[in-house]
Amino acid sequence: MQRVIDVLGPDNIRFVGGAVRDTLLGRAVEDIDAACRHHPATTTGLLKRAGVKVIPTGIDHGTVTAVLDGQTIEITTLRSDTETDGRHATVAFTDDWLEDAARRDFTFNALYLSSGGELYDPYGGVADLKAGRVRFIGDAEMRIKEDALRIMRFFRFHAWYGTGPLDDAGLAASKHQIALLGSLSAERVHAELLKMFSAPAPFLSIRSFAKIGGSEVLKLIAVNERQLEVYLSSEKEQGIAIDPLLRLACWVSLGSDKVNGFARRFRFSNKEKERLRAAAKGLEVACPEDEREMRKLYYELGPDAAQVSIMTQPEAVGQGCFDVLNAWQIPTFPVKGGDLIARGALAGPEISRKLEQLEALWIKSDFQLGKNDLLSRL
Repeated sequence: MQRVIDVLGPDNIRFVGGAVRDTLLGRAVEDIDAACRHHPATTTGLLKRAGVKVIPTGIDHGTVTAVLDGQTIEITTLRSDTETDGRHATVAFTDDWLEDAARRDFTFNALYLSSGGELYDPYGGVADLKAGRVRFIGDAEMRIKEDALRIMRFFRFHAWYGTGPLDDAGLAASKHQIALLGSLSAERVHAELLKMFSAPAPFLSIRSFAKIGGSEVLKLIAVNERQLEVYLSSEKEQGIAIDPLLRLACWVSLGSDKVNGFARRFRFSNKEKERLRAAAKGLEVACPEDEREMRKLYYELGPDAAQVSIMTQPEAVGQGCFDVLNAWQIPTFPVKGGDLIARGALAGPEISRKLEQLEALWIKSDFQLGKNDLLSRL
């Protein structure tokens, strides 16, 4: 970090956004962003001459990424948004810190920290951060019209940083402009949903988002708030790690026959789609009554289905089912086709049928029968 500061000049660069926000809260810093007075071409030239690798990650908006010793800093030239259409912005570069701050979304995202440790807070972001208040800079409705994604960001940031009720002005503006969500790309909605569901306690934000019509605009008609609430409560009670995809599955409450369409519409990867399908099946099957049934469910449908099944119906299961979820290792079926052939079976469909029969016996034994026990049943 110091090397980049030295190259660009300490008066020309300030850290901004999440790194400053999380440092003030004592949270771990993940991504480091900086604002810079230099034009992007000047920033690039200075860094390259100093032997720092530069990637033009968002050059049209003045953003480059400096890479040094495996560390990265995303550096964006100070700018103002001259034209916006709700999705894209035309930018003009500036050397005015306040002008750059004015185009940002929330007060605590416009906190700048100099290399010498001086904090610049033009919009009262520190007070809002301490109060757990997510507040738009300036007129909330105008900020949303500039970029419709700010509706989802408002709820996402409250899930991560808010305490108590959502800001009245932000909530009213989001409700009034909620139809703008329909203009967002599937990829942006996908990313924001998972970020929101990754927060430690997202329920109030998610419920508020649905209440003002967010789920309706996104055509998530069958959302099940009660199911999500129960899942979150079980998650906290049992100390289960946060899994945003399973939380989302409980909320949207898709039938397994609807998963493909949902995944395609919001650009979920094949792996995410399969996990959503498993969760949907977990919501459809009967909840296991004891550890034995839990192991059977876990083996047949996988850990995602098992987790969703018991965590949305915790009153129907004992602690033993949660113990299985936390500690049980799925065993490997001990019989192979070659074992049957070695005993004289002919290769072909009969092998598969016999293996299925033996596997059913093995599951029924609570996975206790060994290879020889199973083969003796032929």
